Amino acid sequence: MARANETLAAPEVLTWAAVGVVLAASVVLGAMAGSITRIRTAVVLELLILVLGAPSHWFAAFPGGMGLADAFFIRGGDHSPWGGLLYAVSLAALVAVVVIAMAGRRRKEDRIPQ
Repeated sequence: MARANETLAAPEVLTWAAVGVVLAASVVLGAMAGSITRIRTAVVLELLILVLGAPSHWFAAFPGGMGLADAFFIRGGDHSPWGGLLYAVSLAALVAVVVIAMAGRRRKEDRIPQ
């Protein structure tokens, strides 16, 4: 790949992975510290992080895939079974957010016990 002046863009992928973990941990720590007082808010924030996993994965993996495709004249798509799993989890999280949003209109929000 170096001879073809292409890269796998590893720093971008590692940054993408770290950002997701930091965001998820921030929500948990915020709930534990009392900054997030509603259970529903904490759950929706965590689900939204999962929802953003698939589109952000595409943006993080695109430069590496293009580098492989350009260097070796192959299709640079995601061939890992884990990519499909991430897309399924993101879709399930999106469905859960919609269900929670619709159910939230019918009852009062629960609070995290203090």
